[in-house]
Amino acid sequence: MKIEKFIYMADGFYVYKTDEGFSVTNEHGYTLKTAKTVKTCDRYVQQQLQDRRYAEKFVIERINQQHEKINQD
Repeated sequence: MKIEKFIYMADGFYVYKTDEGFSVTNEHGYTLKTAKTVKTCDRYVQQQLQDRRYAEKFVIERINQQHEKINQD
């Protein structure tokens, strides 16, 4: 797979035009997704970012619950 053109970057995800279609790589250069259309790569990036936000929100809520429990004791 030969990279032809950088399309965009979103929070550690890099989208490239390749000779075979499009690809998403991470900051370490690992290919996470390849597709024939950029729209498929866009959906992949958006889903990963949404999952990341959900995980961060979950962790923050758990930390807040633990702090509330400690403060009640």
